[in-house]
Amino acid sequence: MGNPLFAKQKAAPAESVDDAAEQKDTSPLKVLIIDDETEVHRVTDLTLKRFRFDGKKIQFLHAYSGKEAKEIFDKETDIALALVDVVMETDHAGLDVVHYVRKELNNTACRLVLRTGQPGQAPEHEVIERYDINDYKEKTELTSQKLKTLMYTGLRSYRDISTIESHRKGLRQVIESTTKMLQTHALNEFASAVLKEIMNLLQLDSSAIYCSTFPQSAEATKGRTVLAATGSLADIKESHQPEVPEDVETCFKEVLANKQSQHFPSGYVFYNCTDLGYENLLFIDTKGTLSDAQKEFLEIYCINVSLVYENLMISEEISETQEDIIHMLGNAVELRSKEVGSHVKRVAEISYKLAVLAGLSDDEAESIRRFAPVHNLGKVAIPDSILHKPGELTPEEWDIMKSHPKVGADMLSLSNKPMIKNAAKICYAHHEQWNGGGYPEGLKGEDIPVAARITALADAFDSMGSKRSYKEAWPKENIISEIEAQKGEQFDPQLAEILLANFDDFWALRTRYPD
Repeated sequence: MGNPLFAKQKAAPAESVDDAAEQKDTSPLKVLIIDDETEVHRVTDLTLKRFRFDGKKIQFLHAYSGKEAKEIFDKETDIALALVDVVMETDHAGLDVVHYVRKELNNTACRLVLRTGQPGQAPEHEVIERYDINDYKEKTELTSQKLKTLMYTGLRSYRDISTIESHRKGLRQVIESTTKMLQTHALNEFASAVLKEIMNLLQLDSSAIYCSTFPQSAEATKGRTVLAATGSLADIKESHQPEVPEDVETCFKEVLANKQSQHFPSGYVFYNCTDLGYENLLFIDTKGTLSDAQKEFLEIYCINVSLVYENLMISEEISETQEDIIHMLGNAVELRSKEVGSHVKRVAEISYKLAVLAGLSDDEAESIRRFAPVHNLGKVAIPDSILHKPGELTPEEWDIMKSHPKVGADMLSLSNKPMIKNAAKICYAHHEQWNGGGYPEGLKGEDIPVAARITALADAFDSMGSKRSYKEAWPKENIISEIEAQKGEQFDPQLAEILLANFDDFWALRTRYPD
């Protein structure tokens, strides 16, 4: 312990290149000195008083025992470098600290440097082999200049490790976002995650916003949506006319007029236009000049996100077109049955709400909503003389009427698409009853597909409240009584309970889509 702390040397060279770099993040770097000798703390502080790294000051933390060092590591999770004495309250206190940091705290970022005044107590080769340390120094060899060199190498390593960890987390966020990317409203999460990571990779500490305009006629004002935003612009909400800052809006207008990327005093705007006419704008508030490599990287980002967005819009349009066709087909079937109005739309929405309240997944509920309107598709094969007969059907006629579930299912089963096959199950089983008294197979209980059980209840509920050529609309009280009476008989008891418990909400759907 009586060894000299630092040999006399000339002053260290002028500040390195690291010191000249001015960074926006000026929070100090934390360095922990662990030693039971007060003089070691004092001399280290004095020697490194003016030390800077990457333009940042150093915040020195002090621990005078291994126990105190562990307590500090518990509280301070962002210590960049620790200078650790080996022999303190025990002969291996410093080594215990190293083990605690690496194994128990699982902290692999902090750079740990052993400083010992008794090298024989902890031989260098044994310590380096057994413990995850980053350097081993005898106190006698740590001159002022070498101590500063140690600081530079240790802090550079910490900076690089922190950067890699930051990128790893960012890339993980991007990868996790891609699992949701094909959901229309998840593109914003994906695009923002990618934009943030690209800004990190390019070492651009800037705010940015990415917008896309919708292709419309030249005479109309183009709509716009925000696809991604970072930094101070991150809180701009998604809308068709986002409230971007006035200076950014001015830049966007000029770029849209010139249809090319452009540098402005307030930042840089990238421009690209897809084949379908989606114009995409990326604003970065960098005041300096972007390198050619940075520009190329950002342009690739713009192109790829715009293509994903364009494909999602096309997918959404196809989906909406399919839904319209299904509703028109359902309406055509109901029209032939003289059941006009918004019946198929209401059955779709009532079925969807039932599915959600019953705990089905979003995809399952959406599939039911989409295909419930064609539950009576098989009626296209029923003769008008039976379909429109005002009186009671004969046994032969009733057998023909009962064939429509199978006819509809057979028609839909011609497709090998999973969603259409699910629609076939709705067609086939929507007249089955919970007690086994339905048709065409007399299925019972949970043997009936849940989509068919949901659609059957939704269809019955709406039909009871609707006027038909053969009946008047039932009042609410009678509908409630009938569903209560048929709970566990015709209808799935749990689904019936859900509908009755939320009766007013379901009734409101009938008001929203009147005949």
